[in-house]
Amino acid sequence: MRALALAAALATALAARAEEPLPLPPPPPPTDVPLPPPPPGMRALPHQPEPLEAIPSRDLSAPDAIGAPRPRPAPAPGGTAGRIGEGPIAPAGAPGAPLQPDESASHWRSSLATGVSGRFGGMQLDTGPNPKENPGVLLYFGAQADGLWTEGIGRAARLRARLFTGGETEVYVPSDGELEAAYMIGRREFRFVLGRAEVGRYPGLGLQALAQVATLPCFEGSLPVLDDSMRVYYYVSPVEAAWVRYYGDAHIAGSPGWASESDVPVAATSARIRWTTLLPPAFLLSLQGDVVKLWSKPDLLMSGEGSLGYQVLERSVVFNVAVRWDSYTRRGLAPSSSVTNGEMKLLGIATLVF
Repeated sequence: MRALALAAALATALAARAEEPLPLPPPPPPTDVPLPPPPPGMRALPHQPEPLEAIPSRDLSAPDAIGAPRPRPAPAPGGTAGRIGEGPIAPAGAPGAPLQPDESASHWRSSLATGVSGRFGGMQLDTGPNPKENPGVLLYFGAQADGLWTEGIGRAARLRARLFTGGETEVYVPSDGELEAAYMIGRREFRFVLGRAEVGRYPGLGLQALAQVATLPCFEGSLPVLDDSMRVYYYVSPVEAAWVRYYGDAHIAGSPGWASESDVPVAATSARIRWTTLLPPAFLLSLQGDVVKLWSKPDLLMSGEGSLGYQVLERSVVFNVAVRWDSYTRRGLAPSSSVTNGEMKLLGIATLVF
């Protein structure tokens, strides 16, 4: 009986214990406790995982895990504020104003220009009672294409044309101007010119044609100055071949004691320099000079040009006003004589670069 009573009491106690509620589990640890700082060079992890679409892309200009800076993306073709950039610094076709292609888009960059020019002075082409070949207004057409390949030692090429029409007969028939083609190797600041040819025609200076062919030792370069707020372009050809023929009655037919000017090519030296500065907010002032001197001959070509440009449409369009002066000293019709002619042009030109 005592055993039955103990069993009954134990069963009653177990039933009462089963009816009591179980204790609640302990609360989870707080999530706002800051994590220890990451080691140097490592990025801190977020407290909560983020979806992939919410994670921002990494800035390529920020340093990587070992502290080395990432390469910066190439600048826009038009350049940035306070810098000249890669837009045209002079009218398309002007000498000494190369373009800089954006190789991520194309190895070539080109520009076109058109405008009006007024001419003053120079040799009189028609001295009759009703002269028709001395107009004071000419049309301007310019075109230019520059190529660039920076891999390896670097290569560059240039094609350039500048024409003034209407100086002799019809309004659209070219009269003045020049054509140039060049191929170079090296970097932008200093390049060896492996081959260059330029042909010019200037009737107002008494020149039917002036041809120049150059190779080594011939070099050129473009130097940015003061964080590219200024730029200097230079070209030097210590020795080159030049051939000249005079215009109309100025041509020397040749005689036993006085050879024609167009008999054979002769040695010459030429140089060209252009200085450009940025005038905020969007003006460009550019000054350029040329010289070509034939050896052992009185022939000497000297030129100077100044232009003021205004850039619009993200520097893809430039409006220029310019003044150009040219002078040429040539051999006269009599032995040991010389003649000098000079002329001036005022220009208004619009240039589109693409």
